[in-house]
Amino acid sequence: MKKIHILIIFFTLYNCSSTTTTIPNKLDSIYIINAKNFAFTQFESCSTGNYIPITNKIATPNFARKLTINNLAESCVKINDRFGTLLNLEIQQALIYKKTLIYRFKATYSKIKHNPEIRVYSTLEHKYSGLIIKPKYLEKYTPFKPETKI
Repeated sequence: MKKIHILIIFFTLYNCSSTTTTIPNKLDSIYIINAKNFAFTQFESCSTGNYIPITNKIATPNFARKLTINNLAESCVKINDRFGTLLNLEIQQALIYKKTLIYRFKATYSKIKHNPEIRVYSTLEHKYSGLIIKPKYLEKYTPFKPETKI
């Protein structure tokens, strides 16, 4: 009977240890393309009004729960007033910061001459966990501080 308990404990520990995620050395280009498409689609929906719901299939449950269609629509009103229509996104940097994948894009909008920054955050399992726009793209990476969001 003790041997059975020991085997059960061993298999449980073995299964738990195999679920750890390693931090990659570099990011595969397919994930960069997916992040760009995700950001472009979400911000383009501001001008079209065709908001795409975020599901648990592509995003973390917390992000999917927080970024509802209503929240997105409210944010889009502010973005449209301030920036205009999204014209282009250019990847500038893909980095890993504190076990989070961060994709930094330089955006081109119709109403302004300078380039804002759009960031897509994702887990190491490539589930989106955040999406922000900063008023100006800075060459040096600076961690996001929520009090500066739009």
